[in-house]
Amino acid sequence: MLGNHENARDITQETFIKLLNRENKPAANIQNTKAWLYKVAGNLCLNLLNTNTRRHEIENLLEKQSIENTNPENILINNEKTLMVRKAIAGLKPEKQLLILMYQDGLSYRQISEATGINFKSVGKTLWRIINKLSENINNESNE
Repeated sequence: MLGNHENARDITQETFIKLLNRENKPAANIQNTKAWLYKVAGNLCLNLLNTNTRRHEIENLLEKQSIENTNPENILINNEKTLMVRKAIAGLKPEKQLLILMYQDGLSYRQISEATGINFKSVGKTLWRIINKLSENINNESNE
């Protein structure tokens, strides 16, 4: 989501520190730890992205990483479709990227709902719209 391993490590560390600090308080009542972690990590990522000039930096990092990590073997492995999917996902708003990430990680709709505040009944439809938009963007790009 951040396009930078160091920032991702920092956010992960900060998320778990928040969890530890919360559990040490007597009123700590987290019913679904996994959803809570995603919510906190997602919010921290969004905060970081909002403080940076985010869109251009993320796109540039993805393109730079693709170029730097190319050798003959990786070129065969990372085909053109993979790059188009990454670019399409990078073009999404950070909130939508987070939903895709949670879905890929196997969170249930209920967990996604708890982490994002999206109505439980709307999660499936929201994901379907995002995936459908990604598919359209990828098909349009491959036709160009």
